[in-house]
Parts: sequence; structure tokens; C-alpha cells
Amino acid sequence: MTKENLFLDYGGLIFNYDFNRHTLFRAHDLALKCINSISEGPIELDRLAKAHDSAIKEYLVARQDNSEWNMDKIMNLMLSKLESPNPIPVSMISLIYKLNDHDAYPKGDAVKILKNLAKEKRVGIISNLPHDSLVHELQRFGLLNSINTITVSYQVGFRKPHPAIYLEAMKKANANPRRSTFVSHDQIEVKGAEAVGMEGILADSLEEVIGKIHENNLHKY
Repeated sequence: MTKENLFLDYGGLIFNYDFNRHTLFRAHDLALKCINSISEGPIELDRLAKAHDSAIKEYLVARQDNSEWNMDKIMNLMLSKLESPNPIPVSMISLIYKLNDHDAYPKGDAVKILKNLAKEKRVGIISNLPHDSLVHELQRFGLLNSINTITVSYQVGFRKPHPAIYLEAMKKANANPRRSTFVSHDQIEVKGAEAVGMEGILADSLEEVIGKIHENNLHKY
């Protein structure tokens, strides 16, 4: 029998994301070393931080309609505000920020639960991110092989709850919405999945997901 498709949110459900002043300035420091090794004149931390904040503000305004930028676009905007006389490789700066501007670690027993879920269902991830840091994080904790498909908003150009990202996720998985369930800690994202014909489940952890899947299966019979 074909496994049913279970699509999961990432941050807040599988992984905790910790983005704060310390993690951001860690990324600033690494980026600054890279930039100043290329730029003719030294660029100060405060100048870089202001350029980054300004770029992020523009990014947040642009995504109010649930559209999404990729990391290179955000970093390109930041670097343009620095007005460096020498060209700085955008991909290098993007890599620094996507891997260092936050800390990520599995929630509770997420590692064990996700591996067990993958034995019973085709597990996919649908995440709102301008980059693919989640691939590195899943790999670091030995979870990448448990995931069938990964759909990230920067790849689609739209964020949840826009229908395009759910439709793309199901297309990648060759999944029928009637045999697909999406789980998130965010009610708006769950409603977005239901709007394209998927079953939606609201949960704050994978432990809670297990209980709700079991409960739903009982109600079917």
C-alpha cells in the first residue's frame, strides 16, 4: 500500500530556531572579515550592521504579500548599501549568514520521532525560509535521509500560506491532496494547506503530531 504523504513545517515544529543579537553579530563578524579581506578600505561593524538592518527592513516589507526573496537578493541589497569599491562575492556572504545568523536544534524527541514517522509515511518539509540552511541542519542531526521532499519558500517565490508553496510541495512528492496532511504550529499556515485540499493539523511538537495522527485515524473507522 502506498504511504500517505505527511508534510511538516520546520522551524517551531521539528527544530527550534534561535535568532538573536548574539547570533546575528556572530554572522556580522565573519562577514566583515571576508569583506575587509577584499575591500580596499576597512568597513566598520556598525556600518555593516546598519546596511544589513536596512536590507532586512526592505525584505520584510516586500514579503507582506507572502512573496519571498532568496538570500542572494537580500545580501546583494546589503552589499550595495556598503558601496564597496571592490566587488564582493554575494554567494560567499550569503553562505556566511545562512549558516551563522541563527542557532538551530531539534525540539524534544524530534530526531527519534521523525525517523519513526518516515517508516510509515512519505515525509516532506514545507518551510518559509530565504535559504536552505535546513538541509545542513537536518544532515547534521542525521535526519536528511528521513525526508522525502523539501520545499522552501525561496525556491517557489512565495511563503505559506500562499497556495503556490503547498502545490509545489505536492508536485515534488507526486502527491494527491486527498492523501496529504500538512502540520504546523501556525493556524494560518494550516488554513492555507486546507485551502488547496490537504488535511491540516495544528500542533506545537512532533510528540503532539503523533497523538493527533492516531486520533484522526481512529475517527476514520
